Amino acid sequence: DGFTIVEVAVTLVVIGIFSIVILMMQTQVSNISVLEVQHTKASYLAYSNMRKYANDSPPTWFECVAPPSSTPSTRAPGSVYSVMKSIGRVDGLPGMVRQEVYASAPYGCLSGTASFGMPIKVESVVEYGLPSSGAGSGRKVTHATYAAF
Repeated sequence: DGFTIVEVAVTLVVIGIFSIVILMMQTQVSNISVLEVQHTKASYLAYSNMRKYANDSPPTWFECVAPPSSTPSTRAPGSVYSVMKSIGRVDGLPGMVRQEVYASAPYGCLSGTASFGMPIKVESVVEYGLPSSGAGSGRKVTHATYAAF
């Protein structure tokens, strides 16, 4: 008639184990959700930065000629240069955030300018979760496309 102390103890231990497992699973799901929200925010930021340069306007911002101090004076096909670079804090992303946009002319340029049929590759990189110095590595999101006349 009734339960023994051993049966009650075993039941409580099993309930405790199930409770701990369920709590740990819920914590993992919450952490994954936060990481996904951060990744999505960084992805939107990288895409927005890329679209500032690769849009429906002619890419007049692109410089096919290297700065005067460099040799040769015309960029080699595929050479990459930085169009935009910033390091700072962004709401919704942890740590410091490094934003960079690179451009290159994979097929070179005609007469020192980007021209019809000569696409420009635009690559936007957002790296977040960096230490306060902005150096090092964190989680990274990259978007790339081609801009053409």
